[in-house]
Amino acid sequence: MNLAYRQAVEADREIIRSILTSQKLPIESIGTGITDFYLALDNNTVVGVAGFEYYGEDALLRSVAVPSQYQKKGIGFQFVDWMIALGKQKRLKSMVLLTETASNFFAKKGFSVVGRSSIKNEALKKSSQFCGGCCNSAACMKLDL
Repeated sequence: MNLAYRQAVEADREIIRSILTSQKLPIESIGTGITDFYLALDNNTVVGVAGFEYYGEDALLRSVAVPSQYQKKGIGFQFVDWMIALGKQKRLKSMVLLTETASNFFAKKGFSVVGRSSIKNEALKKSSQFCGGCCNSAACMKLDL
């Protein structure tokens, strides 16, 4: 698989909604301008979606999803590597995420489980994900860039 990546545009809204819905991930930020979505493509077919919400020098990594028929092919691993590189390119200091099911996956990418109270960025802590979008049982993970 020869993956390419790009920032999503308005015309991508429905495919993003479809993938997130199929993977039981929240869709409330699609089209709001809050989350910048990015796509992983294989021969112009969308095989992954992920998003960043920027809060100064920190970003909330959102909605990393690969459609079921493309899972177990390394797409998610490659895509997260690309998102980390993008974060570094944008000179972010850290990436934070909340997950109920993928702690082991993100740990393999260098993210560490941290207490929510250890997140010092007040704007990030007021994001929809921290304020109810993701239940309190979700693991909070952080990667320092």
